[in-house]
Amino acid sequence: MRIFLDFDGVLRRESSPKSKLDDDCVRNFELAVLSHSEARVVITSTWRLALTLKALRQLFPLELAARIVGVTPDLPETQDYPRQAEVEAYLMRRGVRRSRWIAIDDDAEQFRSSAPLLLVDQATGFDETCAQRLRDWLAQAR
Repeated sequence: MRIFLDFDGVLRRESSPKSKLDDDCVRNFELAVLSHSEARVVITSTWRLALTLKALRQLFPLELAARIVGVTPDLPETQDYPRQAEVEAYLMRRGVRRSRWIAIDDDAEQFRSSAPLLLVDQATGFDETCAQRLRDWLAQAR
């Protein structure tokens, strides 16, 4: 199971400094991901364009960092749903197009309405309610 993760508005609230993730949001996300042994994380955040995968992993606690398996490709923005197109391109390139996935993002317009999306309020970030919703999805996806 792959979790496609955005940072801004999810792990960094809109009111927080631009270059730092919010510790409580990261912790809530970490606890939810680590609750399921098969969960793997792919970074969709635009931070992936400025930082290497190694540098992105260093933003997280070690156990969670070990679950980060990649980043989505940078595609031309001619797509109607650019973030979903990046997710689909990632899955296709790895030959796992039909695998279960969920996106965690604060911008629903990046995805088709039918996409598996956990929409996060950018004012509150990834809070305990979001963590429970992710744990529920992971449990059902087994």
